[in-house]
Amino acid sequence: MNGENHISAPGGRSPGENHLSALKKKGWLELDNAAKLYPAIVSSSLTAVFRITATLRDPVRYNALREAVTRTSARFPYFNVSLGSGLFWHFLEFNQQEPRIQAEEEIPCTAFAITRKNEPLYRILARGNRISVEFLHILTDGSGALEYLKSLLYTYLTLCGHPPGDPGGILLPETPFSKEETEDGYNRFFRKLPPPSKSRKAWHLPFQLNEKPRLRVIRAEMSTKELLGVAREHQVSLTEYLVAVYFLALQHIFLDSGGLKKNRKNLLRIQVPVNMRSKFPTRTLRNFSLFVLPETDLRLGTYTFEEILLSVHHQMQMYSGLKEIARFLSSNVSYEKLFIIRIMPLFIKKMITAAIYRGLASKRFTGTVTNLGQVTLPPEMGEWVTALEFIPPPPNPKVKAGCGIISYNGNLRITFVNITRSTDLERIMLRHLTRAGIRVKILSDT
Repeated sequence: MNGENHISAPGGRSPGENHLSALKKKGWLELDNAAKLYPAIVSSSLTAVFRITATLRDPVRYNALREAVTRTSARFPYFNVSLGSGLFWHFLEFNQQEPRIQAEEEIPCTAFAITRKNEPLYRILARGNRISVEFLHILTDGSGALEYLKSLLYTYLTLCGHPPGDPGGILLPETPFSKEETEDGYNRFFRKLPPPSKSRKAWHLPFQLNEKPRLRVIRAEMSTKELLGVAREHQVSLTEYLVAVYFLALQHIFLDSGGLKKNRKNLLRIQVPVNMRSKFPTRTLRNFSLFVLPETDLRLGTYTFEEILLSVHHQMQMYSGLKEIARFLSSNVSYEKLFIIRIMPLFIKKMITAAIYRGLASKRFTGTVTNLGQVTLPPEMGEWVTALEFIPPPPNPKVKAGCGIISYNGNLRITFVNITRSTDLERIMLRHLTRAGIRVKILSDT
């Protein structure tokens, strides 16, 4: 934590604590730029909910978990909010409700009742030796949720009599509050820039949708070292390698389904979130991600894997650079700053936002790859936490599939979310990894 947290303000409070007191007195918090999309598009199937799970050595002890949730949630008051509505904008309304603790559901990432007053927008799930947190994207992104989960696990293990030792950078209940945790990074770092080029609509998977509830999850685990070794042989990052494998699977399905003969949409594009905290100096725990959109144009012909890999590498490097990322940030924030948008009544804003999403945003990409990266816990804590897993939000009916990635304790887990009747995408990707010499293990729910 920076020095701001340790300088006492008048009355013995730190500036961060004074800021939090002022927010609570005001009673509400503005939605960040990314969060403003979700109230207009969420539904029972397009839930905008994601899950992060920790597997423990021992079965979960409910009483200790209940106490850990109480202590941890008090440290993250900006998550203890519900969605409110004004004349022009939605807002986050502070309340005293702790998140629900419930049994892990068979179908992950189910919808929150966002219109219910005082309804928490995140929940804690327990089953066997697993503790999960599910967050609605209105509150935060994967990085913010991971900070909450690490704090919860540290507190829980302490209450269970397993002191995890030095917490490192984990935010514990007694850690001083920082003003930056609640800031809207998009607006803080906004500056007016030329917008990015408009994108053509992308091809989508041709598979038939499942009956409701549609979501199906397939989990696979492999050695991080093995996968990283293969990626380094090709002189690319781990994320770039997996995105290229995803493109290869999409191309295979495109050709198999007669995509070239139909000669219509022949552009493959993958949405890859980038954690903006690595680009800008902020410690916000609200949403602060943007997307890189590498693409493959099949009008030019069929690509070898090496060609795809080279293309993905250069596109990811170029579009995730600070200048290009700043351009996307500018484009997103500029929309909400338009005078006509600011004075437009909320119900009209929601209709326009939903129409734009259905007509444009959901058609811009073919799939998603979200990598939360390598997670490191204190050694004593790592003795009790054996695995981590990330399930991204259910995909929309156009995109139909995606995957979430997280690395921990020497292993990398890929979790596929799919709302179709086909498993071709997962099968082709995992088969390629196996042929590349990476040992892949399919995981069950038990």
